[in-house]
Amino acid sequence: MPFKIIRKCKLGESGTLFEMDIHAPLIAKKAFAGNFVLIRVNETGERIPLTIADYDREEGLITIVFQVVGKSTLLLSHQKTNDEILDIVG
Repeated sequence: MPFKIIRKCKLGESGTLFEMDIHAPLIAKKAFAGNFVLIRVNETGERIPLTIADYDREEGLITIVFQVVGKSTLLLSHQKTNDEILDIVG
């Protein structure tokens, strides 16, 4: 089941730090800040562990903050609002 990106914004001026809200109601229902999720952007991508920075149980959203440090986070940074992420496990 794909997960829709609801909001994405760049943090700071470096261009490598991002914040993203993702619609993931089952994860948001049980999430706490500091929990990890494994994200795979597409079928050929690696699974990357990222920390949940925030969540909204009512809206079914989780917020992640990540820095581009390799191929997989670069691929994630190229995703836009309304794009979908293939897998999120958490």
